[in-house]
Amino acid sequence: MLIGLNIKNFALIQELSVEFGAGFNILSGETGAGKSILIDTIDYVLGGKFSKDLIRYGEEKTYVEAIFSIENKEIYEILDQLGIEKDELLIITRETTIFGKSFIKVNGRTIVLSQLKRIREKLLDIHGQHQNQNLLNKGTHILYLDEFYMDKLEGLLSQFDSLRNRHIELLEKLNRLKGNEDREKLVDYIKFQIDDIEKANLKVGEEEALKEEFNLLNNAEKISLSLSKSYSYLHNSNEGISVLEGLSKVITELSSVEGHLDKIKNRRVEIEEAYYVIEEASREIRDIGDEIYYDENELAKINERIYQIDIYKRKYGNSIEDILENLKNLREQYEELTNSEVIINKLKEELDLLKSEMRKVGEKIHIIRVEAAEILQKSIKEELSYVGLEKARIKIEVELCEDFNQYGYDDVQFLVSANPGEPLKPLEKVLSGGELSRIMLALKCVFVDKDRIPTLIFDEIDTGISGAIGKRVGEKMYQVSTKHQVLCITHLPQIAALSDNHYFVSKKIKDNKTFTGIKILPKDEKVKEIAKMIGGDEISSVALENASEMVKFADLKKDEIKKNHI
Repeated sequence: MLIGLNIKNFALIQELSVEFGAGFNILSGETGAGKSILIDTIDYVLGGKFSKDLIRYGEEKTYVEAIFSIENKEIYEILDQLGIEKDELLIITRETTIFGKSFIKVNGRTIVLSQLKRIREKLLDIHGQHQNQNLLNKGTHILYLDEFYMDKLEGLLSQFDSLRNRHIELLEKLNRLKGNEDREKLVDYIKFQIDDIEKANLKVGEEEALKEEFNLLNNAEKISLSLSKSYSYLHNSNEGISVLEGLSKVITELSSVEGHLDKIKNRRVEIEEAYYVIEEASREIRDIGDEIYYDENELAKINERIYQIDIYKRKYGNSIEDILENLKNLREQYEELTNSEVIINKLKEELDLLKSEMRKVGEKIHIIRVEAAEILQKSIKEELSYVGLEKARIKIEVELCEDFNQYGYDDVQFLVSANPGEPLKPLEKVLSGGELSRIMLALKCVFVDKDRIPTLIFDEIDTGISGAIGKRVGEKMYQVSTKHQVLCITHLPQIAALSDNHYFVSKKIKDNKTFTGIKILPKDEKVKEIAKMIGGDEISSVALENASEMVKFADLKKDEIKKNHI
């Protein structure tokens, strides 16, 4: 959900901060005050197109910060993939200079535009005169249809996707085998690499063991001398007795008097234990010293082997493990190439079987999609009739094709006839921006329980409508707002009356400069603003009374919608 915006030097806005609430948020104000500019700031901060005209006149750069609460786990997955710190809030900032340089940050981490657009897809939809590209893109129509009937389609779509991935894998393997024009040269080269690695007879852990042994032999004289001196200090006497002899005498002396004092006995026991430990250690020092000797030939051999391993690491991998993994892959590649004809035939057979299985699953998906299309058409038609497009016809065309795509074998397209007697045509060829927004609203009402995008923005969806139809459009938007946050720019009092939060956008001129401002209206001011929508700037008592009644009836309608849809 969009919690707030902080804006600096964007078009008519010098500096502005605004917080948005959940539910149905209305933006109203006089023409040219800057309502659509607020929507433009949201579009901009989420990766929309930039124009120098967006920077306030006389300024060097523009800056927008948008703050969202995260309610969609898919957002967390994208943040993980992009290495962005996760928090309860998502803070997105975009700054652009007059020279066109843009800086985008998400939770403090700088990202690029393509990454931002991935996040946007899960955060927010904008629907307006020129911002329904998603609906106009024929490639998305199959997604709308599948989402509507996902409970019945999910298992089959998952099965088809697994088969398609296997098909891609086998086809790549087949093309690789068939496409090797210099196969014999490649076979010879791979065989040379295999022989070369096998000749080295490398073993995991060998390099570490050799380096340890090299270090030991290289320092043999120093180690041997040190051990010899240590043993000597323990056993040979410099002052008449050795360390061990001295400890033995101390033990004898303490034993002779320990019967007279318990504390002496405890100390005698400790020294006696130390004596046995030191005695055992001295024997091990002597034995280790006997084992160590300097062998110049052995040292040279080890050094040569380490050097040889180094050469193989430079040629075939960063470690012996990598080299042996490379050897395994080379053997598999060699096997494929030397038996390519047999493998190619097997792959072709497997691909034929796989395509047959894919077709069977694809036809099952097609049958369900045709069934879904009929039901969805009816649902959309009902919604369209309610918002004043009762004469429009909609058809969801599901064509079974010969070739498959990532969703099966179907080509899906939404076709519409806006007026009686007109043929069905693709959406973008027959609809005005206002009609298209109402189509989108109808779809959102149908998908209200399935759509996971938390925030929807409708920019002047009321274009070309009024009265009872305007009221119906408002009710449908309110219905959507029971499950999503909705922001809507409107000039219609029937829609404004249904708002949970009403924002008034205004402009003022100071020192020959225009400034846009925004404030949230308390209920009494909301009623006055609706009265202005009804009767103009001069608010009559009749208009005020009508506005008050309109808000009262809207509140009752909201309670009814909540009861039916929450």
